[in-house]
Amino acid sequence: MKDIVFNQAMLGKLCQVSPNTVSRMINSEKLKNLVWDAKNQKKYDIKTARLITKELYANLKLPIKDKINVFYNFKGGTGKTSICYQVATHLSILGFKVLALDLDPQGHLSSVMRVAEDWNGPTIYDVIINGVPVEDAIINISDGLDLLPANISMTRIEVPLSSKTKREEKLSYVLEPLKQDYDFILIDTNPTISTLNMNALVASDRVNIVCETQPFSLSGLKVLVDEMLNFYSDMELTPKYSIIPNKYEIKTATSQEVLGALRANYGPAVINAVIRKVEEINIAAKKKLPVSAFCKSKSTGFEDVMDLVHEIVTQSI
Repeated sequence: MKDIVFNQAMLGKLCQVSPNTVSRMINSEKLKNLVWDAKNQKKYDIKTARLITKELYANLKLPIKDKINVFYNFKGGTGKTSICYQVATHLSILGFKVLALDLDPQGHLSSVMRVAEDWNGPTIYDVIINGVPVEDAIINISDGLDLLPANISMTRIEVPLSSKTKREEKLSYVLEPLKQDYDFILIDTNPTISTLNMNALVASDRVNIVCETQPFSLSGLKVLVDEMLNFYSDMELTPKYSIIPNKYEIKTATSQEVLGALRANYGPAVINAVIRKVEEINIAAKKKLPVSAFCKSKSTGFEDVMDLVHEIVTQSI
């Protein structure tokens, strides 16, 4: 992330404004470019880019009301970590201050954010169970983006967490003070029905359920939503949730049928943005980069990711 550069055209696409608007803002603030590329085009590093995008986008959306967004599904392989990563990185690029929280012992979100696989620093386990100050567990990834990482030690959290009083509310107590420091707190959950995930649901301002547009995912979604709503009812909480259709294949009848069923059965809960099944998302995971850092100007993956990011911002204000 720290080595990424952006040209004015990409900054305009990120902020949904024209390149001329970007250029005028840059000139008025007398911002300096990082490099000139082979086409004699100005490029800006992430820190300078955030000065531009914050002025052109983030400041116009603040304050954010629904700050804590959880990416959730107890089915593995739906793509929730990839989507959480893309949303977190692009929100930070757009000028927001973002904290990502990895609740998966496999640490996939931490890995894609380039945390070493053998990293053994504190996790949410140490914060909740051992009383480590949450600030000591947070690491900086890039300008505007922090991470509370996960590692294999997280597998031990269920037993001691389950024995605590008000066990479903422990994460809320940790995150509530952090709301004053961040515009968004994004939580990547583990693919299980666990006490830790229940904590994420209680702490959330909005739950984003990532659903593959495949028949098995559709049938599993009903169980997930029913269980989630029953849990919220037991906790006497009012849920806010969205469903993100993922890995959509426009040329296949099954994907079209599932998307139609999602919209018919869940109505406005289904987010308008649809993430198509494209290679750019896989490449982004491999490169450990947001799609905007390497994609072509007419990238399907970039278009879908940014549609989703802007919609999440809109529903959060």
